[in-house]
Amino acid sequence: MRLFALTVALVIAGLRAAASADQLVTVATADGPRQAIVLTAEKVGPSPTIIVLHGATISAERMKRISGFAEAGAVHGFTVVFPEGKANRWNDARASGARPDDIGFLNALAHQLVAAQIADPHRLYIAGVSNGGLMAFTLICQPNTPFVGIATVVANLPADLETSCHPPKPLSVIMMNGTADPFMPFGGGRSGMFGRHGPVIGAEATAALFAKAEDCTEPSQSKLPKVDAKEPTHIKLLSWRGCAPEAGVRLYEVEGGGHQIPGGPTFVPFLFGPPNHDIRAADEILKLFSGS
Repeated sequence: MRLFALTVALVIAGLRAAASADQLVTVATADGPRQAIVLTAEKVGPSPTIIVLHGATISAERMKRISGFAEAGAVHGFTVVFPEGKANRWNDARASGARPDDIGFLNALAHQLVAAQIADPHRLYIAGVSNGGLMAFTLICQPNTPFVGIATVVANLPADLETSCHPPKPLSVIMMNGTADPFMPFGGGRSGMFGRHGPVIGAEATAALFAKAEDCTEPSQSKLPKVDAKEPTHIKLLSWRGCAPEAGVRLYEVEGGGHQIPGGPTFVPFLFGPPNHDIRAADEILKLFSGS
């Protein structure tokens, strides 16, 4: 993997503005300049930081508006970063042929945030939704990844990584998947609309792979309380315990749920499947990563 020199088009003092003000970081790569939106935590010095990857066809700005991470970051004291994929897509491990070096871009972005004393290197996390979640898995499986935790929503591990993935230890893993997702098959198989994209392994198989890597024991199961009794979906939580110190694996199975962000806006249910609002995904993820 090529490593690229990185330049940041900002003054560091400007990054310490209020979290509501968007700051743009520009990264110079062999694929041309790449950008990310940064919302800094309201504190002095390095803070826990999460890089959030958008799904296919949507922008970083839209991801900021719909994902809930901007608001959850302000509540839990996280710097939240929304990078922009080329043509609103990420080159995850399902892709083939000449594509942008998204691994190089995102690793360089992470290292620069640490070098600028914005991100705490011991509390640097990656998250993603759909295509962004598969990209997050692709990153976390790379040697010497800088991330200590991963959270994915409606995403499984690309099948090509099943035997080659070597996640770091310790690693915190949070997954949220719908059992009736029409685009990301819960049990594994070809992904995307009409299965037009590469194969993934099942959601439970993905979680079990990471649980094994983190020396976890068998998972416990519980059902989360219902918020809206009229909503047909509900959440079963699989939680692996006895993992390596500071590691853990949690899989939120939205039973009957589709390709929707839990607690987020509902998008075309007849196409994307049923939503669930028993939890707010971003808030749940950052609450767990913050240890609160």
